[in-house]
Amino acid sequence: MAQMLLTFLTRVKPDKLDELRGILDNDIAANLLDNPYLPFPSLTRLHFASLFLDEGTTYGSYLVFENNFDGPLDDYLAELYTQAAPGLHRIYGCCLDYTAASAADREGILAYLRKHIVRPNAYHIGNPGRSVARTLRESGLRDRLESFLDDFVRAEPSGQQPGLIRKKVQDFIRDEPESAWVAQAEPRQTRREWFTPRLKLGLLIVAAFLLLPILIPVAIIWAVVLRYKEKRDPVPDKFDDIVRRVGGLVEREDRTHVVQNHLAHMTVLKPGLFRRCTLWLVLWLVNFVARTSDKGKLSGIPSIHYAHWSMIDNGRRLLFVSNFDGSWENYLDDFIDKASYGLTAVWSNTQHFPRTFFLFGQGADDGSRFKAWARDKQVYTNVWYCAYPSLTVETIDNNSDIREQLYAAADESAAREWLWRF
Repeated sequence: MAQMLLTFLTRVKPDKLDELRGILDNDIAANLLDNPYLPFPSLTRLHFASLFLDEGTTYGSYLVFENNFDGPLDDYLAELYTQAAPGLHRIYGCCLDYTAASAADREGILAYLRKHIVRPNAYHIGNPGRSVARTLRESGLRDRLESFLDDFVRAEPSGQQPGLIRKKVQDFIRDEPESAWVAQAEPRQTRREWFTPRLKLGLLIVAAFLLLPILIPVAIIWAVVLRYKEKRDPVPDKFDDIVRRVGGLVEREDRTHVVQNHLAHMTVLKPGLFRRCTLWLVLWLVNFVARTSDKGKLSGIPSIHYAHWSMIDNGRRLLFVSNFDGSWENYLDDFIDKASYGLTAVWSNTQHFPRTFFLFGQGADDGSRFKAWARDKQVYTNVWYCAYPSLTVETIDNNSDIREQLYAAADESAAREWLWRF
């Protein structure tokens, strides 16, 4: 099952900003699972969603509606309209250029959403090929098997061979008519989905090698210009309003009471076409590499469910949205320890980022300054939803492994390893 990531980005009417903020905070976020605007549990294709306001004076106030979902866009939009038409009409009635006459104006609402779609320049999916339905079913399967094994151990306290225990589990599942789906383990990705991005990456490497006589002088000129700009980029000593803003951000993160968290960043690019083109190229390359990451990790970080970067406002700003496991501090520490080169290459093209050296160097290695910058650029998330709030990226992969290996041929060693997954 293919997954899709996108946002709907709309300008908010200045006189409707307070009303929209009230809808998001008081009506939706305060009653997340049972509100009259966006009935998230009824959106069966939706993994994660968020709505947040970017309130600025330079670019105006924006509403960002993030969506991470299964299947084609048309199918998701149809379900979104069916389940949430009145809420969508009320929310987007607070936004500019919205002309739908009523909630019954299906074409008007869907046309407005389509017009304001922002597709990411680069994105990462932590558990590719696992639909919402599959994720929840495999989680339920693991819980049932764990309970069965607990009962089995209590009933059979003496040692048992791993292969025999695994056989008991198989018999238990076979005796459940409603569990026939367990044996029909579809691949996480089709061969084409797995092979295509690797082929593209290989062709890119070959093309780069063949074009070296052209690329080398271009790279030298680019490096000289880059270093000239890096030495002159202003870097603030401190962010004056960070203390005031952190309180609200931490309160939002701490009140989730789940193993996951959400992060939204809005940054302004450094001026000039050079930085805009550099960032576009970096994100293009990041996306190439991310498409070959199907083991739950991005640059060694195992905690990211969905992450995407989008250049907006005609390339003048960069939107970053991420759904991840654990705390904000641990997430940023992972960035610094495992992916500092990559994130420095991306965000060094935005204003106020810590000083860098030839695009990849320094930058995020300055941990305290990087974290201060990250907090300063973070946008408060008004509404955040996840279809499986107790599952981490690693847990989802582990649940899939349990299901996929249940009927696979296994010797005693493999059977023992399989049982350790519980």
